[in-house]
Amino acid sequence: MESSNSQNLSVVVGQFFPQEAITEIISFGNGHINDTYRVSFLYDPKYYILQRINTNVFKNPVGIVENHIKLQQQLADKNETRVIPELYPTQNGSFLFVDGAQNVWRMISFIEESYSIDLVEHEWQALEAGKAYGWFAQVCATLNASDFVEAIKDFHRLSFRLRQLNEAIAANKAGRLASIQDIVDFYKSRESKLRVIESLVDAGEIPMHVVHNDTKINNLLFKDDKAIAVIDLDTVGPGILFYDYGDAIRTSTNLANEDEQDLSKVGFNLKAFEAFTNGYLSQVKTIVTEKEKHHFYLAPVLLTYIMGIRFLADFLNGDVYYKIAFPEHNLVRSKVQMRFIECMEIQQDKMIQVIQKELM
Repeated sequence: MESSNSQNLSVVVGQFFPQEAITEIISFGNGHINDTYRVSFLYDPKYYILQRINTNVFKNPVGIVENHIKLQQQLADKNETRVIPELYPTQNGSFLFVDGAQNVWRMISFIEESYSIDLVEHEWQALEAGKAYGWFAQVCATLNASDFVEAIKDFHRLSFRLRQLNEAIAANKAGRLASIQDIVDFYKSRESKLRVIESLVDAGEIPMHVVHNDTKINNLLFKDDKAIAVIDLDTVGPGILFYDYGDAIRTSTNLANEDEQDLSKVGFNLKAFEAFTNGYLSQVKTIVTEKEKHHFYLAPVLLTYIMGIRFLADFLNGDVYYKIAFPEHNLVRSKVQMRFIECMEIQQDKMIQVIQKELM
């Protein structure tokens, strides 16, 4: 880290801990959105996390921090086995600091003696992940979703993503439509079945909750063989349980990488699915409605579908949103999601059986 940058960061840290002598500020983690640093002080054995919020992605940092504070208040004075990171105020009492270049900073606690994983390699990891995300949903169950801001508007809303796809198809900006009509047809043929979920939400038959909205396995921290913390809370806000459950299954039970070009490697890890489902539903079954029970098996398909059509729309638009490493990268990503949906459809009866057994 260059000395000038180090000095600038020291000034930012000083806004939160003006009396502390800084010993180290180093880049930390592998996040792709916010800039993250680990901070240590001379006479404090603990570490702290300094983050610059990417306001190009999260355009309402004040709302995000207010969401976080509500979660902290919800967990205050509760003897929970799991935790979330805590925000620290500046010397002026604000939980954000805006520097002269309009960068927005926050300071949060570092979860000691913990580690993260990027892939589920053992069933116990899926079980613990399910328990942890289920715990988060249960903790948030008494919160009013309308009191929380939406970090990214319509992020998981199917009708919004379908509108983006339909606009991409109509415009055909990159002239690619004719070569991928079969892929488009695959997604369009499943549209009406998945629209049912949004219709039930809009009718109030599936309730809104405060949910995490980004339930990748690496947004959990483990200690020994237990998931002890739910982190990366920027996306927390209004949503349905299906979002968290579905995206966790999508990202933790696919046997292949998201951009695997050999589709024969794409597969559905049924054991990991069963473990995560058992862990998650064991925590949330007391807040699940009858209508949700009936449609829970569709949640992983819904979130995989949404991701698939987002990749497909970007491919049709000429790759303007996602970074690509080769010309058909977004198409490959969309095909992986397509194949994963097919794998889940083959196992649909088993998925329903696992879910219903846990919810009985």
